[in-house]
Amino acid sequence: MPSTSTPTTAAVLTPPARGAIATVSVQGPEAIALADHFFTSLGKVSLDEANVGRILVGHWQAEEDSVGEELVVAKLSPEVVEIHCHGGVQASQRILQHLASAGCVIESWQERTTSLHADAIVAEAKLELPRAVTSQAALHLLDQANGALTREIVIIGNLLEQSNFEVAEQKLAHLLSLASFGRHLTQPWLIVIAGPPNVGKSSLLNKIVGYDRAIVLDMPGTTRDVLHATTALDGWPVQFSDTAGIRVSDDEIEQAGIAKAKAAIKTADLAIVMHDATDVKPDELDQSLRELPSALHVVNKIDLAGDIRVPNSGEMLATSAVTGQGVPELITSIVSRLIPYVPQTHQPLPFTDRQVDGLRQLHCQVQRRQFDDALQSIEKLHSA
Repeated sequence: MPSTSTPTTAAVLTPPARGAIATVSVQGPEAIALADHFFTSLGKVSLDEANVGRILVGHWQAEEDSVGEELVVAKLSPEVVEIHCHGGVQASQRILQHLASAGCVIESWQERTTSLHADAIVAEAKLELPRAVTSQAALHLLDQANGALTREIVIIGNLLEQSNFEVAEQKLAHLLSLASFGRHLTQPWLIVIAGPPNVGKSSLLNKIVGYDRAIVLDMPGTTRDVLHATTALDGWPVQFSDTAGIRVSDDEIEQAGIAKAKAAIKTADLAIVMHDATDVKPDELDQSLRELPSALHVVNKIDLAGDIRVPNSGEMLATSAVTGQGVPELITSIVSRLIPYVPQTHQPLPFTDRQVDGLRQLHCQVQRRQFDDALQSIEKLHSA
């Protein structure tokens, strides 16, 4: 086959798992010739002869193979061909091996996505989209894939060109205020459920996620390790961690679990500290509020508390992990703590560590009125 200075590449666009159909994209000046080398249509029409947009059903086979495969090939342009074969890894990998043997360059879907977009931010959004586990998170990433953040950075650059540092600084500060939200579009918010033994931590986790993720026994020290469960609250991805009951213990394994529980609290986006409504100790409640003022404090087992009344205030919530009483209110409080402000549709926001670091550097440069350095930082944001 004739060689050109521009390579022809092939990439699998579908996830690496068993599915109904796998898609291999071939792109470049030799895409048609490479596909025709292995593909024979049932109608004996070659891709070279077919019109753009034509879909052909046929047989794919290398000369050394005794058995080929029936599949569908689409001619999307004079330099782009899509091959739709049986789902799964083996079929698509076999096609890639054939194409590579004929001189095609094999690349990952990530490399293909990056090469298709000159702007690094748009490419990053396309790469992050498959990691969004909820539709709401995906919609915000889709806005960035359609250029929302890119356009805002261009506006900031124009403001700097006009020496309007104040407005540029305000826009950068606003973008940075959304950094936590943006990064959590693909990384769930981490919530740790902590407290003494037998306050209902595991029962509450099971009630929120809707299935028995944690073992529940009326025995102190049942939970030894940190158990994780991922779900969505009001459409936002969260990961709950059920931890060992924090108490004084001589059991080495339980001590290890308690140490993990304390470490998990330190790294969590939100801690839920639970107490037993049937054994309310005002001094312990006060101490808990002082030591973890940013946590959500929950008094559980109110279905068993009899005449004991626990105030349902901004500092203390009352729940029953058995009946579900107070759990909807708890979920509402969790979401409002994690996401006090939900960005509007089409709003620009950073969503990777690289972008956040770049915007922080740019913000400092704008504050110091370092015009040339700021323009270089903007260029780096667009071209990672």
